[in-house]
Amino acid sequence: MTDDFTLRRAQKGDAHAFEQLITPYEQMLWRVCWHYTHHTEDARDCMQEAMLKAWRTIGSYRRNCAIETWLYRIASTVCIDFLRRQQRLPVIDSAEELAETGFDPADASPAPDVAALQAESKQQLQQAIDALPADMRTVLILYALEGQPYEIIAEVTGTAVGTVKSRLSRARQKLAKWLADGNKTRFSSSNTVKGGRTHA
Repeated sequence: MTDDFTLRRAQKGDAHAFEQLITPYEQMLWRVCWHYTHHTEDARDCMQEAMLKAWRTIGSYRRNCAIETWLYRIASTVCIDFLRRQQRLPVIDSAEELAETGFDPADASPAPDVAALQAESKQQLQQAIDALPADMRTVLILYALEGQPYEIIAEVTGTAVGTVKSRLSRARQKLAKWLADGNKTRFSSSNTVKGGRTHA
C-alpha cells in the first residue's frame, strides 16, 4: 500500500521520498523492460527513462489506480516507444484495428498454454514474443510473464477486460502458429528481433 505521507512529499518534489516510493518496484520495472527488449543495456535505458518519467509526472498521480499499475503503464509505454523508434515492432493488422474500434471477439482460446510455452526454449519464446504487435505483446507480458490479472492489465492498457482477453487470445494463436511453423511465420513485413538487435 502506498504511504500517503511519502506520496505527498514525493509529489511536492522531495527526491528522497520519491526514491522511497519507487524502490520497492525497481525489480518489477526491470523485469518489464527486460521482457520487452531482451537486452541488458536497452532494458536499463528503458528502466531509467521510466523512472525519470515517473518522477516528472508523480504530481499528476491521483491514486485512481495502484502505484504499481501506474508504473506498469509508464514502463510499457516507454518500452513500446523505444521499440518503435528502433523499428522493432510489427505493424498492427486489421484484426487488431477492429478490436480498437469496438469489435471484441470472444476469448475462445483454451486455458493459458503455459505448458506449451515452457516446452519451448527461452530463445524461441523471446523471438515469438518479439514478433507480436505492441498491444498483444503488452498483455502477454503482463499476463503470462508478470502474472497480472485481467483487471490490472485493463487498467494498465486503458482498455476493457474483454479487449484484454481477446488480445491475449490472438497473441496465443499467433505464438502457436509461429512455433508450429518452426519460427517461419511473419506477422507483418516489419523486422523482428533476436537478442535485442534487429534482424531482417
